[in-house]
Amino acid sequence: MAIVYFKNRNEKVEADDGENLKKIIRDNSWDVPFGCEDGICGTCLIRVVKGFENISELSEKEKMTLPAMGLDDGIHRLACQCQVMGGEIEIEAS
Repeated sequence: MAIVYFKNRNEKVEADDGENLKKIIRDNSWDVPFGCEDGICGTCLIRVVKGFENISELSEKEKMTLPAMGLDDGIHRLACQCQVMGGEIEIEAS
């Protein structure tokens, strides 16, 4: 079981291991926009404030998109490409 904390709204929820972050964000009406939903446009950019190790590894699409955006810095992710893997995760909209 994962705990996802959305810093922008000071809210946290429990999520199942392996659940997609996009679904968690949408289910809770958190303020993260989505565009292509396929890891290419970069619209759903988030910052992982804490718990980076509790999110799935970078997808191949993120490995292309984040560097193109100048954001391959180890704290930014595309929410549509992330799955929670247990533990605590703190995110904020970019």
